[in-house]
Amino acid sequence: MPMNIDDFLDYSLQEDFKNLNNTHRSMVNAVRRVKTAADQGNLDALQQALARYEELVDKQKESLQGFKDKFPSFDLQSYLLEEFHAGFLGALAEEGLSVEAEYPVYEVLPFKVRVLPEKEMITIDDRVYRNLRPGVVARHLKKEIDKLNAASFDVQRFLQTLANAYDTEMARQVAKTKIFLCEQEVLLKDVYDNLTPMPQQKRDYPVQLFAFSLHRVLKSGQMNAPDGRRLWLGNVRNRRQALVVLDAQKQPQRYGVIKFYREG
Repeated sequence: MPMNIDDFLDYSLQEDFKNLNNTHRSMVNAVRRVKTAADQGNLDALQQALARYEELVDKQKESLQGFKDKFPSFDLQSYLLEEFHAGFLGALAEEGLSVEAEYPVYEVLPFKVRVLPEKEMITIDDRVYRNLRPGVVARHLKKEIDKLNAASFDVQRFLQTLANAYDTEMARQVAKTKIFLCEQEVLLKDVYDNLTPMPQQKRDYPVQLFAFSLHRVLKSGQMNAPDGRRLWLGNVRNRRQALVVLDAQKQPQRYGVIKFYREG
């Protein structure tokens, strides 16, 4: 079984970190002695301080070599392949974050985390992320999600925009099929495409952020758009057509269809 990265950094390298730190402190003191001797014009003390500093430089080189010798003992690819998953799920749970996980891809809404063992890295929304301690990754995600939750969000404005996109998609389907069904269900992904028709719009507002906006609506409890119609989200059998959306209780749900309807 490959070594856990926390064990490797915190235990296997503990003595090396200690030696490096202690030698560094001694080197700082030696530099002070060099400066003091020079300021005072004490050449004998200056020579002694420089000799001591030279000894410490050699010792520091030994400490650095200790790191170099131990790094090959840690198989990063095997760690990411076999050990990262359990540690990451545990770290997410500690941060109170919900996750849809099917290694090597994790949906920690609105972020998608992908593990790439062969490249010895992970990505967050296709951006390389080199910090590989599970706890560090989880805390980073929690911080970013907290920022999003703290940002202003006009629920009513979003609902009306969503209702307009739904109407546009329903009209498109009626024109295509020649069949009109009042308040019919349409695919949620098709509504998202209506909201973001241009590639740049999709980059600025990726589907994960769209799913996060839906979560904020569900969390608010405001399901009625300004025009009086009520939002409804439903499941689909085809998982590929569904979006993972956190419900009001922050539990992941797979919604695939949407409609706006009038009650009563």
